[in-house]
Amino acid sequence: MPLAARLLLAFGVVAIIATAFVGLTLREASREIIESGFADRIDAAHTGVRQQLAWEADALRDLLPPLCRHDTFVDKAHVELERAKGDPDAMDPTSRIALRRQVPSQAKALRLDELSLVAGNGSVLGAEDASRIGARDRRLAALIRAPGGAPRLRPAGAGGEPSLEVHCALTSHGVTIGLVGARRIGPVLDRIGATNHVRLAALGEGQDAPPSGEAEVVRVLDVAEIPGLRVAASVSRAPLTQALARLDRAIAATGATVLAIALGIAVVLARSLSRPLVALARETREVMGGAPRRVEGRGGRELADLAAAFNATIDELAAMRKRLAATERIAARREVARQIAHEIKNPLAPIRAAVETLRRLRQRDDPAFDDYFEEATSTVLGEVHRIANIVTEFTRFARLPAPNLEPVDLVAIARGVVTLHAAPGEATSTGASGAGRPRVELTADPIPKVSADRDQIVQVLTNLVQNGLDAASAVRSDPRVAVTIGPLPNDRVRIVVRDNGPGVAEEMVPRLFEPYATSKEKGTGLGLAIAQRIVLEHGGEISYRKATKGGAVFEIWLPVGGPPLLEKPPADTTVRPRGPEAP
Repeated sequence: MPLAARLLLAFGVVAIIATAFVGLTLREASREIIESGFADRIDAAHTGVRQQLAWEADALRDLLPPLCRHDTFVDKAHVELERAKGDPDAMDPTSRIALRRQVPSQAKALRLDELSLVAGNGSVLGAEDASRIGARDRRLAALIRAPGGAPRLRPAGAGGEPSLEVHCALTSHGVTIGLVGARRIGPVLDRIGATNHVRLAALGEGQDAPPSGEAEVVRVLDVAEIPGLRVAASVSRAPLTQALARLDRAIAATGATVLAIALGIAVVLARSLSRPLVALARETREVMGGAPRRVEGRGGRELADLAAAFNATIDELAAMRKRLAATERIAARREVARQIAHEIKNPLAPIRAAVETLRRLRQRDDPAFDDYFEEATSTVLGEVHRIANIVTEFTRFARLPAPNLEPVDLVAIARGVVTLHAAPGEATSTGASGAGRPRVELTADPIPKVSADRDQIVQVLTNLVQNGLDAASAVRSDPRVAVTIGPLPNDRVRIVVRDNGPGVAEEMVPRLFEPYATSKEKGTGLGLAIAQRIVLEHGGEISYRKATKGGAVFEIWLPVGGPPLLEKPPADTTVRPRGPEAP
């Protein structure tokens, strides 16, 4: 994966993870804060309910008893009831009407929601609600007979809304009359709930509050000041849901912005990092294919250090290559000198013997001198000619120039060599020929142009093709040599020269590329040595193997860009189209 893609992916993942982490943390913190606000509001409402109801209870405790003890309104009602001997129905109608009018005004004066004037038998003599007058209520009759004291809770099922109920009674001469007042709890709960933005509702006996859910938070509050009173406090979660939704939208927008910024930074960093690296890689390839010049590291101290290390490596490699070349030349010269000494030593023996024989015959004035003179001089001249050939071939090997590199078409070069060695009228690509005539074939795939010395490559191919024809012609009536050219990975090309001869003798294979190593009667043994030297100086390799069906196979691998660390890099690496081409 390219560096730019990796940076984009890394920055994108980091931005997403960071935004998600911060967003989730912020969302959870916001939810906890809002829900803690719900709890605080419910606690405040609980405190307010307890305080307000405690105040209401204290106020109601001392509100009615003074009326029953001292108020003329209660005394007058008691007198009228006493006249009627305790029977409310026997009371004077005018008195009863007066009592009915006075009770609502008393309730209003005392700020009571309900006020009832009740006879001992439970008959309602007066009430703020006229519909209750004349009714008989056993609960009220039992209530006024009970001792007075703290207000009691009247549940919702006991005749209306939940209320705080208080009473007082006046009993004289066997006649009992009492006042029962009540103040509803609902308005108090509504007022406190509105203040704290909490919905409060008193629960009846045996009634359970709805459970908390996604819609609202519900808590049951116990009011210790009013025994038996339970209040359900509920807060809607709608504000929480709306706040979290707004927060989610804000987090998503922030995440998108952060991701865009991160990707923008990644693009800038990728370009700032990848461009110097690409430039350094390009310069490195140019250096490896051309002159060992220094490269420049731009974009940061690390790249500058990398370029400096590469330059030091190139300098060291160039120095090592020069030392290696000098060492190889010295070793080659030593080996050639040894081979020449061996080759020259052999003809010197017959030359010396012939000269010494001539001198002895001359000193004795032997009549055989004239007859032997012709034979001896012929021997000397032949051996001298042989020494001259050895020296000439050595001079060719020693004076082999460095490659003159230029972009060349190997297929065209090989086609020219094949055409030169093929029988007259024979097609170079198909290899069709009559029996007994040498056949040279060429098979080539499209390859790029190669930086090489045209003349030296021709010399190598000519040597291999001619050697193959010579070897095959010695044992076969249909000598054949096949040349195959094709591409290889890593910008290389391969040349294969195969013949149908007997192959190289096993004892000659280890010394095949040594100077003066040959199995030919008239060969000098320098052809393959020169071919190997040319291939190596082109940065390639040459090898031999025996074909599976007999014959010799020579394989050559050449780099497309030419030998590394030479002065002339390749200028053209275009791909040659498939098809025949004239040499």
